[in-house]
Amino acid sequence: MKLFALFAPLLVIALSGCSSTDVVTDYNPRADFSRYERYTIADGSGADKAVSPFIVDNVKESLQRQLKAGLYKQADTPTNADFLVRYYIAEAAETVDRSPRLGLGFGSFGGNFGVGTSVGVPLGKDKINRNIQIIIDLLNPADKKLTWRGSLVIELDDRDPKVNANTIERAVTEIWSQFPPA
Repeated sequence: MKLFALFAPLLVIALSGCSSTDVVTDYNPRADFSRYERYTIADGSGADKAVSPFIVDNVKESLQRQLKAGLYKQADTPTNADFLVRYYIAEAAETVDRSPRLGLGFGSFGGNFGVGTSVGVPLGKDKINRNIQIIIDLLNPADKKLTWRGSLVIELDDRDPKVNANTIERAVTEIWSQFPPA
């Protein structure tokens, strides 16, 4: 058991290195976010030409669900909006997965304790991970100046659109959870 106590902190450090990208936010500290009630989608919303229109639709629908869940109402006209919402989806750098795998295991049986390790090398072709960056901006409707921005880079699945829709929903939820700034 003492050996486990020795290796547990190393395991936590190793697993923390495997975490996903964090949401990046920035905002204007002079903006009064407490006055935000009604919104409209800004004209500049969209995506790089290389991004699938289905991805764009998923981001827009997810964002609108988050706005409604936050009790924000869509303004009937842009002049009645307290804030503009602009979203943009950009192609992010593709990553190639060539890394060898390392496994670390702990176990005990009948009062004995064991530690095992393994190293695996991927067989076959390299896996290319397609990444996109989702950017959500809030703008002042009077002067169209940025008041808040949240962004996140996510990895897409080239084979399953349902997985992508779920990944986008989680990403938009994670970005929107950072608003309003503390």
